[in-house]
Amino acid sequence: MSDSSGSSSASSTSAFVSSLIFNGIIAGIFISLFMAFRPKNTRVYEPRTLPDVQTVTEEERLQSAPQGMAWIPYLIYKPHSYLMQHASLDGYFFLRYVGLVASLSVFTCFLLFPILLPVNATNGNNYPGFDLLSFANVTNHNRFYAHVFLSWLFFGLLIYVIYKELYYYVMVRHAVQTSPLYDSMLSSRTVIVTELSGSSAQPGEMEMRFPKASNILFAHNQSELIDLVKDRSKSSMKLENAINKVIKKSVKMRIKAEKKDTLNELYNGGTKPEDDLETYIPHGKRPTHRLGKYKLPFLGTKVDTLDYSREHISELNEKIHEQQNDWNSRDTLPVCFLEFDTQLEAQRCFQSLESIMGSKSFGKRMIGVAPDDVNWENVNFTKNKRRALKTAANTFLTLLIIFWAIPVAVVGCISNVTFLEDNVFFLNFLRNVPRVILGLITGIVPSLALSILMSLVPVFIKKAGTLSGSISSQETESYCQAWYYAFQVVQVFLITTATSSASSTVVAIINDPSSAMVLLAQNLPKASNFYISYFLVQGLLIPTGALFQVANLILSKVLGRVLDSTPRQKWNRYNTLSKPSWGVIYPVIEILVCIWVCYAIIAPLVLIFSSMALCFMYLAYLYNINFVMGFSFDSRGRNYPRALFQIFVGIYLSEVCLLGLFIMGKAWGPLVLEAIIIPLTVLAHLYFKRRFIPLFDAVPLSALRLARGAKGLEYPHKDQGLKEIAEVSKEAKKAFDDNETGGVLRPATSAELKKAHLINDVDTVSEKPAKSYSENRRSSTDSDGADTKRGSAIVKKTTLTSGSDSVQGKSTFAPDVKNLPREHIGENVLHVGAIEENADAGKVYADPRAIVTTPQSFPSNINKSEHFKQRVINFFSPSMNYPFGTVRTRLPLVYNTVVEYDDEFTETAYTDPSVSEKDPKIWICHDELGLSKQQIQEASAKNIDVIDDFTKFDEKGNCEFLFNPPDYELPAKK
Repeated sequence: MSDSSGSSSASSTSAFVSSLIFNGIIAGIFISLFMAFRPKNTRVYEPRTLPDVQTVTEEERLQSAPQGMAWIPYLIYKPHSYLMQHASLDGYFFLRYVGLVASLSVFTCFLLFPILLPVNATNGNNYPGFDLLSFANVTNHNRFYAHVFLSWLFFGLLIYVIYKELYYYVMVRHAVQTSPLYDSMLSSRTVIVTELSGSSAQPGEMEMRFPKASNILFAHNQSELIDLVKDRSKSSMKLENAINKVIKKSVKMRIKAEKKDTLNELYNGGTKPEDDLETYIPHGKRPTHRLGKYKLPFLGTKVDTLDYSREHISELNEKIHEQQNDWNSRDTLPVCFLEFDTQLEAQRCFQSLESIMGSKSFGKRMIGVAPDDVNWENVNFTKNKRRALKTAANTFLTLLIIFWAIPVAVVGCISNVTFLEDNVFFLNFLRNVPRVILGLITGIVPSLALSILMSLVPVFIKKAGTLSGSISSQETESYCQAWYYAFQVVQVFLITTATSSASSTVVAIINDPSSAMVLLAQNLPKASNFYISYFLVQGLLIPTGALFQVANLILSKVLGRVLDSTPRQKWNRYNTLSKPSWGVIYPVIEILVCIWVCYAIIAPLVLIFSSMALCFMYLAYLYNINFVMGFSFDSRGRNYPRALFQIFVGIYLSEVCLLGLFIMGKAWGPLVLEAIIIPLTVLAHLYFKRRFIPLFDAVPLSALRLARGAKGLEYPHKDQGLKEIAEVSKEAKKAFDDNETGGVLRPATSAELKKAHLINDVDTVSEKPAKSYSENRRSSTDSDGADTKRGSAIVKKTTLTSGSDSVQGKSTFAPDVKNLPREHIGENVLHVGAIEENADAGKVYADPRAIVTTPQSFPSNINKSEHFKQRVINFFSPSMNYPFGTVRTRLPLVYNTVVEYDDEFTETAYTDPSVSEKDPKIWICHDELGLSKQQIQEASAKNIDVIDDFTKFDEKGNCEFLFNPPDYELPAKK
């Protein structure tokens, strides 16, 4: 037994050393290449700083970071408001989560090491290597009391930090929701109700129940229109690619003829015109494709791509226009969108919806979901169908977890090479392999293999999430986060721990079954050796590889030049940034947290490597989220509280593991004491869910009124509005029951007047002439204007003297914003959105660049000016540490802008995108021969827009773009 133990420890030590050296060398290479390539490849390493990347808005753009590694202090010392603006609210909370768990890991080292390491190391089994410092080395059962009492302290700390962070999230969420920017967003003023049944699925019924809704839209069955739009989009891309291909080929033929002095031959002595495509590519040699649903060789009718696509798109345009003009006459689907003039009324509706309608009459209620984030293919599901699909998706993922355990178990066995070489006859040759090579096999291969296996899973989970009936992109990401974390816990922790520890004891247990409990108690902590190597891979290889951006570098420098041949493809390659998928990124960190929480008491040495891994990952994500990645859809930080709640999984597993170790070690006193903490953990978990989850989407009406300047109100710090929200629901129910008229009279909306044929569409069109494409683009980038045009919305800013710290006129700060000037507002100031005269517009600038470059636009952190003693006191009093008014003043000042929407846009914003889909604009490259003009003329005969603006060919005959595609609009916040 001792020989086996000694060889196992030697193997684990060799694996650690080999893994450390290998990962360290690769990490060093990645960092060196990152530092060398970064100054010369700004598009790869700092695209968010480039002024010509059109998909990055001015408030998202950053200044270049210092060279070398000086970007680390440059970013670390930035205030939270800076990260909220430049990393997005979701990115800020993710970085906060990584920084939080890294700090906890470091602090736990100082908490546990002074006591646990001496207790584990002295007067025990005297195991060699890392096992000397683990729980397995302890022989005196009385020493287990140290583990018990430290576990109480450790778990109590984690639970309190979870509470404190949940409190902070709710406070920030409420502060953000009451800011002018979010208050004016259409998504903040729209409540989505799904799976309506019975009379609730009638427009008249919803109008009666919610008379203050300014627009009530039901989803309609647009399946035929959707198919037509998809067909047109596909045909448009085919036509665009084909035209660019033939023009490019013609231009290169001209260049080649010029070099060889054969122009006379090319144009047949001047009888063939140079501006005719037939001169270069005869009709019979033009691009062709086959028709039919299934694109199989030699099947389907072969057609000329140019001629057929033009004809087909023209026919589709007519059909689509007919369907779009009559979109609201289609069958109604059981999903309703209730739009309100103010967020206050939307929140009142959201909070009272269940009491007014009854929980059985609808499925889900949502607020804060933008039109672009709705999964329109899932809006037609009934409650039973959605439940059946979700059950099927969950069953599929459960089976996937079971079958995925097979390769993961093999990985776990590979990490225990001593067992393999002694007990698997065809692996006896491993005894002759040098320890260095064996260390590489056992230390690196399993960790890399496990990382690769786990990286393949999210694709299946996201697809299952969509098929399960998720109504929004945020819901799909949340579904992915939950299941991917479950996948990681089962595979990375449970299966790997079981196989790496049980494999080394199975033979001994067979020989002496009575020693099973003792053997498992001794070997379970030894599984931590595998996770040390795993942390080395995650902490050294993954972060440095993420900084090096090898995939983006290859796409930008090699594959992009080969694959992209049209102006649109090249524009997309240059302007489209990678976006984070929070449902995938969070679980990668969460499983590391789960591992170090589980092993903190059992094998405390793991904390050193978890701290290293999490700190390095924080730095890598801090850089990439700010400088490399673009903004994903706005979840408003909802993944953060889910990640906090999922820390409880690690706590439960750690408690159960300790309980099992005490049972197997027959330490009954520590067993009883450890059992006490488990029900307390469950109670805390249930209390947190009851206390905080109702506040994630609901905002207290008093907070909204306070932000609007109402007098005599205070934010409910004690419960953050939990009681108030319940009272709003009761009051709304009582008011509805007491209302004998079944509603109130209100002015009809323009959409309702159109539906009643009382006004025409032309009556609502603005008399102001529409700007041309180039004029619209200039207005969106003009730094001298106070407003910024983005699609169908205008971002409004209060005009100031550039760089001034004072507002022209009376301040619109709410009373909770202190130490700021309050002057008189002129009578001619227009208050837009949902912001009233006394609302807190805050400090804003006429120059859009000012919100990026001016330090005053990023208020300092809440605790920055406080002494250490006061910070400690505040740590144990979240309501004192994070008062509502103070949190609001610490938001970035870009949140003080508001968004105004066109009336025509809001009336159909929450409809399937096919309803408002515009006719395609075919973007081709302009050539000096006149071929592009010929194609424009031929397409115009079919009423198809073909445009060659802002493009040209270089001297080699390759196309280039000079500006945005003609159909590109900077997306507005919704």
